[in-house]
Amino acid sequence: MLTVDQIAQYCEQEIARLQLAGDREELRRLQLAIGVLMKAAEQVRDRETAMRFRILAARAANAQELITGED
Repeated sequence: MLTVDQIAQYCEQEIARLQLAGDREELRRLQLAIGVLMKAAEQVRDRETAMRFRILAARAANAQELITGED
């Protein structure tokens, strides 16, 4: 069974990969998906997991901004 840790690790790897590739659109999509996971965690009152995904969503947003700044 897939765990929260595995999902978070995958997201971290994807953020790094997409930032290196300069793929803003995929980073945006990943950010939206992470946001859905964050809301699911909030709904079941799992504050720790919600915060973890909130941080990942922020990292994805920051990566998008860094790419935008490079243009």
